[in-house]
Amino acid sequence: MDATPTTIYAMLGDACMGACLFCTQSRLNTADKQLLSRVIWPKLPMDDVLEAVVSMTGVGRICIQTLKYAELLPDLVLATKELSTVSAVPLSVCMNPTDKEWLVALKEAGVERVGVGLDCATEATFKTIKPGFSWNTYQRFIDDTIEVFGKGSVHLIVGVGDSDVALVHAFQTYHDKGCSIALFAYTPVRGTALDLPQPSLERYRALQLARHLIVRDLATWDDMQFEDGKLVVIDVEPSILEREFDAGTAFRTSGCPSCNRPMYNERPGGAMYNYPRALTADEKAAARAAVHCYFSQQI
Repeated sequence: MDATPTTIYAMLGDACMGACLFCTQSRLNTADKQLLSRVIWPKLPMDDVLEAVVSMTGVGRICIQTLKYAELLPDLVLATKELSTVSAVPLSVCMNPTDKEWLVALKEAGVERVGVGLDCATEATFKTIKPGFSWNTYQRFIDDTIEVFGKGSVHLIVGVGDSDVALVHAFQTYHDKGCSIALFAYTPVRGTALDLPQPSLERYRALQLARHLIVRDLATWDDMQFEDGKLVVIDVEPSILEREFDAGTAFRTSGCPSCNRPMYNERPGGAMYNYPRALTADEKAAARAAVHCYFSQQI
């Protein structure tokens, strides 16, 4: 692999009741159920997992992805209790909305934060992409996670139908609430119901930069200019932009601390949308060129 994972990722559940159009785990999709995005998740006995967690090194987080099924919540509380008993590494859970009491139970079981796969920046896109779920319920749940844990994490996907202006507005909204923002590129996978192309690398780089500047409090929504929904200008001091291009951090995997998700939304041998490690000088130059190219593109 190009980089070793700095988070241990796990998925809890055998089958999902959800029907998200892009997801390999959707009950309506015919994709290989070993997959979540492009990653294969082999089944392992919990005892083997716990034994491995005790001896792991170089890891800054454990993250449990959850499927939607009837017995998820008691299973999740038990799993997090077992993991937090054998490891002091911060523990995250990514889950669909539930009652606040379960969030309290998860916190007591050792969970450090809860991530929410909102995926969409607008209610209109959400209704199309995530049938069976409620936008308002998700918004309340995000607020509940912040109230219980003192912080939150929101996942957003570029390429499922939202405009740049909607996505950048969402970056600002959830940052202001106290959430980290994990940005993904839509990843077409055979057998899923959503028939859209992966977003252009130029567009993704520009939105990565906008997200990074907002979450680092180096720019705000008001500093962004749009034409017909497309991001065309980030109006901040040139020296700030140059510094961030030189650092390259904007183009690395975003989300919870220590998360690098190697090869999560990339094709093997293809373009690296989220770098799981520090960028090389050539990669930084390419990212800079991609952003400038996107800003100069005609609508």
